[in-house]
Formats: sequence, C-alpha cells, structure tokens
Amino acid sequence: MTNWLDRILYNILPGRCVLCLSPTKRNLDLCIGCELDLPFSRYTCWQCGLTLPESQELCGRCLTSPPPFLHCFAAFEYRSPIDKMIAQFKNNQQLAFGRVLSKILARQYLKQHLSYPDVWVPVPLHKDRLKFRGFNQALEIAKVIAYETTTPVIDNACSRVKATDEQKQLSSQQRKRNISGAFVCDTDFQNVHVGIIDDVITTTATVAELSRVLLKQGAADVQVACLARTPFQ
Repeated sequence: MTNWLDRILYNILPGRCVLCLSPTKRNLDLCIGCELDLPFSRYTCWQCGLTLPESQELCGRCLTSPPPFLHCFAAFEYRSPIDKMIAQFKNNQQLAFGRVLSKILARQYLKQHLSYPDVWVPVPLHKDRLKFRGFNQALEIAKVIAYETTTPVIDNACSRVKATDEQKQLSSQQRKRNISGAFVCDTDFQNVHVGIIDDVITTTATVAELSRVLLKQGAADVQVACLARTPFQ
C-alpha cells in the first residue's frame, strides 16, 4: 500500500534520486533509469537464495543439507552499486539509501508471495555495535516491509549477547563458529510463522543461527527476507 500523505508530498516536492540526484517524480527517491540498472535477483534457490540457472528451484547444498529456515528472499544480488548503497546506509547513516532499498524489497516481496509470516523479527545488534552505529539497519528495513505487508515487527524478541567479529572477513566455517551462541530469546513463538529481516546475507550463518534459536522457542517455521544476497558462496 502507498501512504496517501506520501503521494501528496511527492506531487508537491518530487523525490530526488539518491544515485543521480535527478527528480524522480514518483514516490521513491530513485529514478526509473537508475532503478532499472540495479542488479535484481532473478533466478535463485528458493531455500537459501543463491543464484541458480533458470530451470533449478533448489541448489545442491539445500537438497543435501538444508538450512533451518524454509525460504530466503533477496531483492538484489550483492554487487555494485547495491554494495555501495548499503554501505552508505548502515555505515554512514545515510538512511535515505535504506528507505529506497527497503521499499523496493517490500514491493518485490509483495509481487512474489501470496502469504506472509505472522511476525517480522530483525536480526539484533549487540549493544556495543548498536551504540556505535546509532541504529539497527535490520530494524529500519523491517519497519518498511512490515508496513507494506501489514505484519507486525517484534523488535526486542531476541537479543545478541555475543560481540562477534566482523563476519565479512571470515571464511564460511569461521563465520559459523563466530556466530554460534550469539543470540538468546525468551519470547514464546509457539506455532508462530516467523520472518527474519537482515540487510545482507553471505553464507547464511547469522540467519541460520537465529533461526535455530527461534525454532527452539516453538516457531512453526522461519523464513528470511533481506536487501541483498551474495550470488555465490
């Protein structure tokens, strides 16, 4: 859905593209030309979100050793200019980039899904990282997709109790060890269909660990939605 006030404001003050700075003349701070140039995810593994040939639905890894979540949906492949846009969003506090990408994620999700989870749970930040950054990027994304799907966000359902190292510098096995035991949850999710929100997914180690915690709390199942997924791992 589109907020009626947003429509009025954009008629009076047309949006300005966060990439080329031209007026967008629509309810999005991204012009059509720049949007068409973005690396949208096309053919992916339904379960983990990896890029696949058009004819495949599941990758070999998910067929032999599936993750604890049922489905991963990403709006984009994690490559230029998406990587730079996300970096501006979460590292330089340029929230306009996050709003643009989150709106596109919500729009793409609505196009491809007939049903939604009962609740959205953003991947929590450790308190030290939250203090340093000033906001949780996953929560900002969750607010947008929750509004569009009319599905509530539970922000404090889980907490991150382990101050993990930066995942991007680690191998797949190192990421699993690094994130193990990072999350705790006291919320009862008995028979609740849960959707996890994150910004970027690389090896799925973080969302897999959080999924296991949610399932232990009784979740009926878990799915994942994110802005971007690395096309290969």
